[in-house]
Amino acid sequence: MKLERMDKEGENNLQINVVEFIPTIEETDDDVKNHHNGIYWRLLFLNLVVLWAYQSLISAQNYYIKFFPNDHLDFWGTVSAGTSMFLLHIIQLWLGVYKYGFSKRVIPGFVLYIIIAIAVMIFKNKILLIIAFASVGGVNTMTESPIYGIAGLFTTGSFTQAVQVGNGMAGFLNVTANTIIRLLVLLFHSHIDEDQLSFYIFMSVLIVLCLIAIYVYYRLISLPPVQSRIDQQMALFQRNNLPDIIEIQPVGNELSFWTLTKILKIHLFVQFYVLFISLLLWPGIPCGATNNGWFHYGGKVWWCSPFVILTFNLGDLIGRTLAVKVHQYFSELTCLLSALLRTSFIIIIFYRHHIDNILLLVLITLMGLTNGLLATITFMVRPSSIVGVHNCERAAYLMTAALYFGIACGSIVAASLALTNVL
Repeated sequence: MKLERMDKEGENNLQINVVEFIPTIEETDDDVKNHHNGIYWRLLFLNLVVLWAYQSLISAQNYYIKFFPNDHLDFWGTVSAGTSMFLLHIIQLWLGVYKYGFSKRVIPGFVLYIIIAIAVMIFKNKILLIIAFASVGGVNTMTESPIYGIAGLFTTGSFTQAVQVGNGMAGFLNVTANTIIRLLVLLFHSHIDEDQLSFYIFMSVLIVLCLIAIYVYYRLISLPPVQSRIDQQMALFQRNNLPDIIEIQPVGNELSFWTLTKILKIHLFVQFYVLFISLLLWPGIPCGATNNGWFHYGGKVWWCSPFVILTFNLGDLIGRTLAVKVHQYFSELTCLLSALLRTSFIIIIFYRHHIDNILLLVLITLMGLTNGLLATITFMVRPSSIVGVHNCERAAYLMTAALYFGIACGSIVAASLALTNVL
């Protein structure tokens, strides 16, 4: 009896190690096909709203010129935004913030955009505007990188292209909306200052879009293909934090950030250099070009915004839209050579005071087109050696870091040249 009791006690004290099985999701045509359009358009809209906040501050050049004419907000704004984008993205990767899921970054991001919009409407202050640029840049990093991460969970490049097209559409639709609002305010002869009122309405549009985006995001992550991949990714992160768990079926050959950087070195350089040239030459430098013809008289207040802002964003949107049709014709070498050829756009610096404004706008449109085309293709076309959900997501974060680094460096160099009177 005593022996029998001891056996029972042993059974009660026995700890059974449960083996955790993390299934690998194989992407099939049926898996994505049934929900392709829903995923595509939701990703596009979400990144459109993310970039709408940044573009709202970029497009409001008429507001800055009128109320802060000598403060160079066209330069300092992009510098503060670009720098905060890059630094905060690196901090996120270093701290492994991406391991805490997508919703904890996306939803607070949209809420912060709303708070920033309200702040710039209440307080008219140049320091606050620069802080707003920096804050929007930081929140952009927190919100946009997980959207790229979700797109990177799929092997198809169309979802990454959707995010890129949302980027391009944000710029074009944003400055278009700003122009329409300004024209309507002029038409109705408001007693409030026309630039002030149009700025208030413009920022109110951002608030409405952010509220809609929160709803769209929850609709996106509720789709089965998205939800299953997010669940797998979170299970993988939990597994990495629990070393005693035994995995029967490996999720894939996990590559370090350094290994991914070596694989993606040309993609990363092209992404960086394309954005570097673009932010070096736009928007501040052409906004300060000598105006001629109509732009010298009645159209002067419309030169920077909408014309300089709109032409670049229109070209950028066309390039990002074309990318899905022509990406198969671009190899790594072709992308690299094309990016280096964009260096020729530097002629804008030296001839902006001497050429006709219409020709300058054509050059800006071409610069925007090549920006959108090359930036999207290098994001879409992933080397075949990068496989697995985890590796694809980390590759997307690296590409986003190169994008932000290009924005930061380009805007800093442009501001340095302009504010030191080198140009």
